[in-house]
Amino acid sequence: MELKRRKVIHVITVYASSAFVIIELINNLSEPLNLPVNLLTIVVIILAVGFPLTIILSWLFDLTSKGVERTKPLSEEVPAEATAVPSAWKVATIVSFAVIAGLIVLNIVGINNQAYAASVRSLVVLPFGNYTGDDQLEYFVDGMHSSLIGGIGQLSGLRVLGETTANAYKKGDKSLPVIASELNVDAALESTVMCLGDTICLQVKLVSTFPEERQLWVGNFKEEKSEIMNLYNRIIRQIASEVKIKLTPSEKTQLTSDRKRNPALLEAIYKGRFYMNQLTPEGFELGIKFYDEAIAIDSSDPLPYLGLAHGYSLAGHVSGIVPNAAELAVENAHKALAIDSTLAEAYVVLASGPLYSEWDFAKAERYLRRALELNQNIAMAHYHYGWYWLAANNLEKAIAEFEISKEIDPVDVTYSANLAGAYVWIGQYEKALEEIENALKLNPVYPMAIWAQGTAMAKLGRTDEAIEIHEKGLAVSPGFENGLGTAYALAGQSEKALEVIAGLEELDLTWYTWAIAEIFSALGEYDSAIYWIEEAVDRRHDFAPWFKVYALYQPLYEDPRFQEIVNRINYPE
Repeated sequence: MELKRRKVIHVITVYASSAFVIIELINNLSEPLNLPVNLLTIVVIILAVGFPLTIILSWLFDLTSKGVERTKPLSEEVPAEATAVPSAWKVATIVSFAVIAGLIVLNIVGINNQAYAASVRSLVVLPFGNYTGDDQLEYFVDGMHSSLIGGIGQLSGLRVLGETTANAYKKGDKSLPVIASELNVDAALESTVMCLGDTICLQVKLVSTFPEERQLWVGNFKEEKSEIMNLYNRIIRQIASEVKIKLTPSEKTQLTSDRKRNPALLEAIYKGRFYMNQLTPEGFELGIKFYDEAIAIDSSDPLPYLGLAHGYSLAGHVSGIVPNAAELAVENAHKALAIDSTLAEAYVVLASGPLYSEWDFAKAERYLRRALELNQNIAMAHYHYGWYWLAANNLEKAIAEFEISKEIDPVDVTYSANLAGAYVWIGQYEKALEEIENALKLNPVYPMAIWAQGTAMAKLGRTDEAIEIHEKGLAVSPGFENGLGTAYALAGQSEKALEVIAGLEELDLTWYTWAIAEIFSALGEYDSAIYWIEEAVDRRHDFAPWFKVYALYQPLYEDPRFQEIVNRINYPE
């Protein structure tokens, strides 16, 4: 009763709510305002010490209409005074209870949001919306999208889907939950470009998609074009914070480095990338032109060299334009890394030569390991690593890497088809057929997928179907003629198989030797098969080292001549 008369209960209520508000404010603002780490601890200690002092003062003094007065003893008060509670105290008490209840609710909601955020471990960066009103700026918007995917991909705690897959949703005709379900991701990043000149206006939304759609963060940015690379870093740091990913020391260093770019340089880089990615002779030439312009603007910037390295590495899609494309890809990758040794894509380019041409597996593995240390979300790096482990005869790791490449870029038929091809290579034909369904949905005339399907069927005894598949496939898209020859051989049609071999000899391609060996092995002509395997190795033809684990050569495994050829190659352990 005396506690109530002296307003101690009211003071405790107001003090508790005020303390709660102060603690919550510091807790929520400490990271955005970069407040000292130990500030919250200091404040809690001060509030804890102040609590008993406040109770003592509330016992001794009272807040009246005349100000602060010493509380009268009960014997000196008239009955009316003893029961009256000033309106200010009533209002303060009610407000305090309301504030406490509101903060508790908000805290619960916040905890719920944190739970959603902490569950985000995979992300798709959707194509940027171009709301500038100028379609001619699409090359720059695409470049921004690609750069952000590459930057977020460096976060080691997050699976970030590849650019090919992200661009499959450019039309924007599907809801986020549908996209997330199709891609099996936890969240999506939506970005909209509102202005693009000397200044860039950008809105970025991070949306959780499971178990329901929920906006986790939205950021509005207005930045000078020269600061765009630093803007990417800010966005990436914010995403890491929102999804509760702890940055490694190297990630922190990378994401806080100053990366200003000359706007004209950025224009040239993004134009070079845009045209080269068209994979046409005209686009390839334009891409080189713009990358050369970028180098003329600033020869100390690594990005034009990286763009050229990547473009030349894909020159097979526009064959005939650059005869020495592989050498130019390596040359430009080295130039890029000499300026910035943290460019993961450059290491991927460098790994290709040692892996497939030089057969220096140790060097290839060093490049691939370094690339994946810098960015685990490069599908091509995992794809190459799959072939590395296959050469090492570690089938489990090989398939795991092929699977990862497909998970990162599930819409890119390259990875689905090559996973199916890997299953054929190691003799798991049923699994190959399961995976081929995936690949053929993406591209029904993709040569690698057709070869894998036909070869798997032929080895399972479905030779008539296999022959039909190969014949139809080759009519639409020539390539992998060996599949048809093998199907003929396994069907007992030896003359037709020998006709395919004759045709392959005329083609004189960089894979025809082991392809001929494959058909001879299926025909049971093992001496001829051994001869052509040796030719493949001596001529250093593409994929020749993998004859050691090719299931179609299994009848040759115990032949001493086969083992002698194997011993010529320094395979990884």
